Amino acid sequence: MEINIENVKKIAREAGNKIMGFYGKDYKLDYKDGDEKNPVTEADLISDKIIRAGLKKYNLPILSEESADDESRLDSEYVWIVDPLDGTYDFIQKTDEFSVLIGLVKNKIPIFGVVYEPVTDRSYWAEKDKGAFVEHEGRVKKIKVSDIDKFSEATILLSRNHLLDSEVEFCERAGIKNRLRAGSAGLKICRIAEGKAEIYVSFSHKVSEWDTCAGKVILEEAGGIITDMSGSDLTYNNSNPKHLNGFVASNRSLHEKI
Repeated sequence: MEINIENVKKIAREAGNKIMGFYGKDYKLDYKDGDEKNPVTEADLISDKIIRAGLKKYNLPILSEESADDESRLDSEYVWIVDPLDGTYDFIQKTDEFSVLIGLVKNKIPIFGVVYEPVTDRSYWAEKDKGAFVEHEGRVKKIKVSDIDKFSEATILLSRNHLLDSEVEFCERAGIKNRLRAGSAGLKICRIAEGKAEIYVSFSHKVSEWDTCAGKVILEEAGGIITDMSGSDLTYNNSNPKHLNGFVASNRSLHEKI
């Protein structure tokens, strides 16, 4: 299937620009199923509408965090997997670390991904077997992971709002001293892809396919790797869209050690 990369980047940017119209201002805030750990804002929902409208011409099912899932997607070879606003807590807290994630899956494997960072107007994207790139201020650069292979030299990215004690314990046991708290799962994966960090782990069973889909193909095309905690490849377009066995994203050099 031919996908116009520039068109998908444009859709992500349009959604990101609309999100920025709400940033730091008054907006509607709700909680899914009344769970205060699962906020959804007016910006999440409007971004979802923009992305759905933009992708409509491809006539493919869409799995989105902010739309009902009727599971008709399970019969499709191709599926868009979308997080309209990844890092909603960071959006609410005004940390600047949130993003728009659009990924395309073929037979459960991500083959295309765009991660857009609205605050910096920075786009990351990759297509399977064609490399990974970042665009900022009109300049496009091919990106690749670092070659650091020692925990003592590595930087790990930890969740700002969902950090688990077990993840801190992992850092202690591995002797990783360079630890950065950050938002947006998609952005954390892209930071590894561009060589600004080496490790991102999640021991949680609550992270969903839309959090990692777009970033996975970007990371892999940059030379990195992301698997579940047992080392098995992550698959997508499953009936339960949760990564029930957590995940490990790395620059590949450290993956087996992790």
